[in-house]
Amino acid sequence: MNDLLQRVKEIDIRQVARDLGFELVQTRRMVCPFHVEDTPSLVFYPPPQNEFHCFGCGKHGDVINLYASVCQIDFKTALEELGARYIPNYEGFGSKKNRKIDVKSIYTQKPVEEKPFVFKEIYSQIYEDFQRFCLSQPATDSARKAADYLRGRGIDDWTIKYFKLFVLKNYGQANDYLKEKYAITDLKESGIVNERGNLVFFMHPIIIPYYKDGRIVYLQGRGIGPPQDGSSKYQFLTGIPRTIFNIDSLKNLRSNAEIYITEGAFDCMTLVRHGMVAVSLGSAKTFKKEWIKYFRRFRVWIWFDNDATGQSGTRDLMEELHLAGISVGRKYLPDGIKDINDYFLKR
Repeated sequence: MNDLLQRVKEIDIRQVARDLGFELVQTRRMVCPFHVEDTPSLVFYPPPQNEFHCFGCGKHGDVINLYASVCQIDFKTALEELGARYIPNYEGFGSKKNRKIDVKSIYTQKPVEEKPFVFKEIYSQIYEDFQRFCLSQPATDSARKAADYLRGRGIDDWTIKYFKLFVLKNYGQANDYLKEKYAITDLKESGIVNERGNLVFFMHPIIIPYYKDGRIVYLQGRGIGPPQDGSSKYQFLTGIPRTIFNIDSLKNLRSNAEIYITEGAFDCMTLVRHGMVAVSLGSAKTFKKEWIKYFRRFRVWIWFDNDATGQSGTRDLMEELHLAGISVGRKYLPDGIKDINDYFLKR
């Protein structure tokens, strides 16, 4: 099964989309079948990445996710059908028939538009109360390790204070404090606890607050050091749409000023520490069309990580901003340098 999964994931996602009946624009875009739109926002990232991402609704995934979602079948069935159709001499349990979707039906009988997410005032209260509680706790060994890790990444004390970073020093006490003070439904809706009612930052004690109009509107956790036990480097809030980090820095900026868009929040902090105006998207593939309005007045530089995801994300974001009439360019990192933090540490 693992061998089949790997082989299916290598099937060119663009070929699968064409075989399903979709029309690709310039071999890499198409009108998204998962939300209502008139212009193509779904972008394909060809092999070896072999994924898709919609800049309109945010849906993304690999070739199996695309096939399963469009055909409205489960993951295992999609895996078997793709194997039977595209892998020579594969003898599995999948259907031998070649599915072709009624694309016209998908686009004319468009899905009902989802209700927009409504951010509630109590979410900010919860995030800010969580921050105050963590800052009031005495220093612990994990807090000292977190501080050492941040300094090793080039995040000095000025930067920590300026961006109001904090550390979850005692998970159990913070968990109990929030559940005693707030209704569990509000905590779950705010994304700070999971369905079991526990804080989502168990493995990610370094907390990065996102501010908008002076209030915390989002939280991002970072683990100390390399990820362990298959966990990811970052933990985001559950079910809460991501927003832009350091967005308030653009509010009073003069028109035609230069600004930088980075992948990670730490990269953004590093540029600000060196006198630049910067914001972070949190990822190379999370840009939303609704964010274009924030950048119309400025000259934008995109400075993403020096890997395949960062490079493809740069190209796609440049195209999006160009189409919106925004002045945009890209910054390059030298070979062997993985990201902005790495660049400034090794200069």
